[in-house]
Amino acid sequence: MFDFDNYKEIWQTISRNKSRSILTGFGVFWGVFMFIAMMGIGRGFENGFSQGIKGISPNSMVVFTGLTSIEYKGFNSGRSWDMDNSDVEMLRDNLPEIEYISGMVFTGADAPTTYGDKNGNYFVRGNNEEYYKIDPQPIVFGRFFNHIDVVEKRKVCIIGLKVYQELFDPDEDPIGKRIAVNGVYYSVVGVVNPSKNMNFGGDGASTIFIPSTTVQQVYNMGSDIHVVMIAAGDKVDIKKLEVKVKDLLKAKHNIAPNDEAAAQSFNLQQIFLMFRYLFLGINILVWIVGMGTLLAGVVGVSNIMLVSIRERTQEIGIKRALGAKPRVILLQIMSESVVLTFIAGFFGLFMGVLLLVGLDKFIGTKEMFADPFISFTLALIASLIILISGAIAGIIPARSALKVKAIDALRDE
Repeated sequence: MFDFDNYKEIWQTISRNKSRSILTGFGVFWGVFMFIAMMGIGRGFENGFSQGIKGISPNSMVVFTGLTSIEYKGFNSGRSWDMDNSDVEMLRDNLPEIEYISGMVFTGADAPTTYGDKNGNYFVRGNNEEYYKIDPQPIVFGRFFNHIDVVEKRKVCIIGLKVYQELFDPDEDPIGKRIAVNGVYYSVVGVVNPSKNMNFGGDGASTIFIPSTTVQQVYNMGSDIHVVMIAAGDKVDIKKLEVKVKDLLKAKHNIAPNDEAAAQSFNLQQIFLMFRYLFLGINILVWIVGMGTLLAGVVGVSNIMLVSIRERTQEIGIKRALGAKPRVILLQIMSESVVLTFIAGFFGLFMGVLLLVGLDKFIGTKEMFADPFISFTLALIASLIILISGAIAGIIPARSALKVKAIDALRDE
């Protein structure tokens, strides 16, 4: 499109206005740098969240009890009530939409735990074998609970990775070993490494999991459960299922159908949508800020080209007098703008990617942050935006140059 002399002249023009070109190019550099950096950092948080919820059924819900707020069938408001094992079976039998269901029980304070000469205080949680279908967790050693463990109230446990690291020697096989939890011995059947991003009932890595029926027996809880977790099929409307579950529980426990405070719940679909909209909003904000900053840089490039044309009025007039066609003048001015914008923009793109590489190297995969990289497609789009912006920045100066008449340009001092 241009020969070597064209490029040489373009570079000479930029060099003559070195300080002005650097200040103007910095606006383009900063716009692209901020766009790439913010987009990559936003992607890092999004990837971290995605990894944290990986495997968790998005079409699931959690139900728990509250105080009644309406008088009903002779019962005063402010009454407390508890769910129990029969509620789990009642929901399973009456709602075929339910794919997996697990009652969960909590013991409250951390339990003193010992193994050999090592000890620690850890949270104890009870659940059944279906819990790990709702919230899959990476298994490090052994296995999950099975149905027999729950039915026979076996004294077995699954421990979190942190519990294993603090009670056992490195590389020691914990399976079959017995640990004392609050003075009661349990055989370790598995070690899990739950995500730290989304956990139900505390940090899973510092938790000892015991079959819910065993916890009820050991801690004299009868058949009470504190929370019910439910997962439905992908085609089930979880919001409608949520209403059905609470209606059944209210009817069984003599609670007013319109008492919203007594039976409380939330579904993970709502949480996932909330975060999805959050990251969408962040991406939109990044595009607005990045494009706004880039536009400011482009305006600066356009201004410097206008000043440059004013300083080169006689030069342009001579070229016109010697027969230079308007197209040649137009391409020369626009190419100068494109080159200046591209150099600054490419440097901003390079530094933005370099920043993301540094963040990934020094931060790595942390709880809510992972892989802060932009896609090749996004990098390509950014490059095209730079080139288009450079062309746009040169249009006004180029049109101004074409309006200069040869005779007027030669008279200019």
